[in-house]
Amino acid sequence: MAGMLTVAEHLVAIRSHVDALASMGPREVDGAGAVEFFDAVFESADRLHAVAVRTLPTLESDGLWALGGARSFATWLARRAHLTHAKAKRMVRLDRALRDELPRTAAAVVTAGPDRVGVEQAEILATVAATSDARRQVLADPADACGKRFLLDQARLLPADSLRTLARRWAAAADPEADKREYTDAADREYLDVAATWGGTHLSGFLTTEHGYALLVALDAVTGIAAKDDDRTSSQRRAGALRDLVRLALDEGRTGSTVRPHVNVLVDYPTLTAPAATAGVRDQLPAAGLLTGAVTGAVFEDGPPVPRAVLDRLMCDSDLTRTVFGPDSQLLNIGRTKRLFPRRLRRAIIARDKTCQYPTCTAPPRLCGGHHTQHWSRDHGNTDATTGVLLRWHHHVHVHNTGIEVRWNPGHGWQFIDEYGQPLRN
Repeated sequence: MAGMLTVAEHLVAIRSHVDALASMGPREVDGAGAVEFFDAVFESADRLHAVAVRTLPTLESDGLWALGGARSFATWLARRAHLTHAKAKRMVRLDRALRDELPRTAAAVVTAGPDRVGVEQAEILATVAATSDARRQVLADPADACGKRFLLDQARLLPADSLRTLARRWAAAADPEADKREYTDAADREYLDVAATWGGTHLSGFLTTEHGYALLVALDAVTGIAAKDDDRTSSQRRAGALRDLVRLALDEGRTGSTVRPHVNVLVDYPTLTAPAATAGVRDQLPAAGLLTGAVTGAVFEDGPPVPRAVLDRLMCDSDLTRTVFGPDSQLLNIGRTKRLFPRRLRRAIIARDKTCQYPTCTAPPRLCGGHHTQHWSRDHGNTDATTGVLLRWHHHVHVHNTGIEVRWNPGHGWQFIDEYGQPLRN
């Protein structure tokens, strides 16, 4: 009889059935049968996951896990099951919550049928709802219809994201003081690290829910609708939106500082005036300049070199400060010449172009800068409305990096020519 099987025999039977299912080809089930197959296999796998979690107290209490030198039970579990340490910690937390705080949920994750609660839903109840003494007290009260029974019923009905939102609201109502403490703790843990790394800059950080939501709203606001030819991933588009937010802050000077912040680039005169054919080309490495700290080529003010394409783009919309040094690096003269599009010219360009002129893009002027179709530094072009075109900052970068030329086609507006001489199509 099945009830007389040992644990080992049950495991042999399970493995045998799983092997049989795994050997089936994907086309052996189709249509409604495939849906039923998926539902049954997924439910069985989820229930088996819950059964495995229930064995963790035995594994932890016997202490054998420590013989291998693991610093914690979660570390041992991560190694044993080939999990991330974060996933292993969540499993241990779920086991303890099901055992000590959520016994009805513990029964629901291993049951079958409509009363079943998924493991992910159980994790949400453990990590969001059962997070303070007051909340656990409400959950433990069998007579409290707004506690355990309410959340269990919703866990059976709602998808994980909706359940998480509901559980957060429930937790805030069940213990407002804990909610306030958690927010304060989260605010204290906020940080943002910006570190130079090979070929770029690495960002890492943590924000409160409020500030994270505000950031996402701001990023969405400047991201807009992707152009037809914008094949960037969502992550790449968010990075571009963050760059646009920074540009807005710098260009409009809304930083609380009495001096408008700038990105400063130091460039020597030969590089600045080099014609397009020889831009960035030198007969020999300027080793002496590198060793003495003299500016050779173009560099950001703290030292990293600026590629020629980046320099050309920066010079499209910037101020130029002339600084003349003597042979011993003494400061001899400082001059200032406007190289950005003055307000009156920008207004004229906006009146003519109205939006970003890159094919298929309709970004508003507030997200755009002026691009010199005759590059100011490379081609010694003028800063005027006839050679200035409105480009979204992302497309401004793209135009410079890919060698796209922009020309005025009378009667048809701006024409964009790729590096192979072919026009870009709308």
